[in-house]
Amino acid sequence: MTWENSAITITTFLPIVGALVILLVPKERDRLVRGLGIVVTAIALVLAAALAIGFDYGTDGLQYVLDVRWIDAIGARYHVGIDGISMPLYVLTFLLSFLCAIYTWTYVPSPGRTKAFVALMLLLETGMAGTFIAFDLILFFVFWELVLVRCTS
Repeated sequence: MTWENSAITITTFLPIVGALVILLVPKERDRLVRGLGIVVTAIALVLAAALAIGFDYGTDGLQYVLDVRWIDAIGARYHVGIDGISMPLYVLTFLLSFLCAIYTWTYVPSPGRTKAFVALMLLLETGMAGTFIAFDLILFFVFWELVLVRCTS
């Protein structure tokens, strides 16, 4: 695996890894949870910016492509890549998630469950980013469904 093959997958799934780490933190450690949310979104933003810098804007077609078999029974593939239309939206997803994480440092919406809020925000970030890179319909719907997950009080 090279950076070109795995960069988009690493960048997209990093927030879910951060969410899993946050789930291991005791819920009394609100400041740590908020800090981890900021750090994870910052690292993901830096990786997305590196993708944007390395992107060849003069070339047509997909870049950073990874296409492997996923679910053989239905012919689904893990086919991801990025083109000139989805690149700005992809980077914007990570920028907005980072800004939201910074905002949570001072304010967490009602009912104030910081750990759940930050973990779900990171899950949402992965879902949003994945919808811009998925080139298999089943994979697109998996990412789309991640965006629809919500916390109920």
